[in-house]
This record gives sequence, C-alpha cells and structure tokens, in this order.
Amino acid sequence: MYNILFSDLDETLLDQNGQVPEINQHAIEAMQKKDKLFVIATGRSYNMIYDIQKQVHTYNCEKQYSLCFNGGLVIENKDNHVLYFKGLDKKDARILFDEGQKRGLCMLVFTMECCYIFNADAYEVERKKNQKAPYKVMDGELDEIQEDIAKMLLMKRDMDYLRDLKASVEPKLAGHVALSFSSNRYMECNAAGVSKGAGLAFLCDYLQIPVSEAIAIGDNYNDISMIQKAGLGACVASSHADIKQVADYVCEKDYAEGAVAEVIEKFMGGVK
Repeated sequence: MYNILFSDLDETLLDQNGQVPEINQHAIEAMQKKDKLFVIATGRSYNMIYDIQKQVHTYNCEKQYSLCFNGGLVIENKDNHVLYFKGLDKKDARILFDEGQKRGLCMLVFTMECCYIFNADAYEVERKKNQKAPYKVMDGELDEIQEDIAKMLLMKRDMDYLRDLKASVEPKLAGHVALSFSSNRYMECNAAGVSKGAGLAFLCDYLQIPVSEAIAIGDNYNDISMIQKAGLGACVASSHADIKQVADYVCEKDYAEGAVAEVIEKFMGGVK
C-alpha cells in the first residue's frame, strides 16, 4: 500500500504552460480524500510554488508538505514552517560563482527569500516573472548577497558542456557540493548530502511513514535519488533513457497527458 506521493514539477506534474493539467488535479484530489499525501518535490524555493500548491490543494495547509531546493528545504506548508534546511557554504558558492563568471554563464543564486540572477538570460528573467516570486538581476559580486545561500544553478543549453563543467569543477569542491542536472539546461548545485531522495527519507521519517509506502515520480537527473529511494520509483514517458533505467515504472503518458494521474490510478487505488 502506498500512502504518500512525491512529484517533481517541470516536465512531470506541470504542462508546457507551467500549470497542473486537470486530469492530474482530479487524481490528486481523489487520493487526498483517501488521506494519502501529495508532496511537491522541486528545485524551486517555496515562494515560487504557491500557485501550484493552490492547484493541488496544499497551499498554506497544516499537515501538507513540500520539498524545495532539491530537498535542501523541507517545509510544512502552513506558514512555510521549516522542518529542515541545509544550504551551500559561502566558500563553495564562491568557487562555483567564479567558475561561472569565468565562463560567462547565467547563474541563479537562491536564498530562502529571493533568486539573484547574474549574467542574466532573458528567458530566465521572464520565467521568474511568471513564477511571481522575488528575484533581482545582479551586476555585481556574490558578496553582495548577505543571506544564507540555499542553492545555485549554472545555466547552459548544452548538456555536454554542463557535463564537462561538472567534471572540471568537482575536484575544486572537495566533496562539499552535490551536483546534478535538470531541465536540459541547469547544473544544480546543493550542499553535499542534499538530494530529493534524502528529503523524501527525512519527511517519511518525520511523518513515521515507511519509505516502502512512498512513490516518487520525476523525469530528470535530479530526480534519480528519490526515484531510487521510494518504495516505487516512476518516471514520465519522455524521461531520459538513464532515468527510465532506474525507474520501477515508466509511464505510458507524458507530463502534459497526465502521467501523475496514471501513477495514482495504477498504484494508489484509482481516482473514483
């Protein structure tokens, strides 16, 4: 029996317009009526997912939860109550920042309250506007950010380039940073030990739900840890071949067609 479902957002739960398809909304509502939990598991900050939480009936609710920053932040949604947080050390952030500056990459530096964009890419700025979350385009240095850094993204629309970047920068980080990929354009940079899988395990332990009763669904490399950690790991039809190899179940449907609803119907008692 599965009692909790962790879902990635982009290219998994959301359609091309960043909305939850109605088929997924209805399925999620049906599972919630059976006292099963639906948990957003995302690389975004909590203040970038309010509209999505509203569509899945978890916004500002007690006993409803979200994994943010790839598991670096776990919250109860009511008043964004922090259950767990682990951010990047400033020294490690500096190494990543200097490497990004040297290469002229767009970099997104996330704190709990704001996304700071360096070497701004027009698409990334527009995306932050659409997410209705605080952001600031920066011309200066990393030292201007005084808050704790939750995570960083280094952006390039070339996955081979990002893999080479990862191989180049990892030795400089001495195992202090976890690097992964998402959305075919980001190298995600979190503190070592942070992953969606670790976040899933933390929340299951906190709620006293066996991990064996958890399902996780995603599509990309930063989802692998939770797909492997969950009792059942699923991926959408359009997932990378590498993700399909580690998943227990590969959906017949793609993200916009209701892959999440497919998993709910097949493994969580249907949507009736």
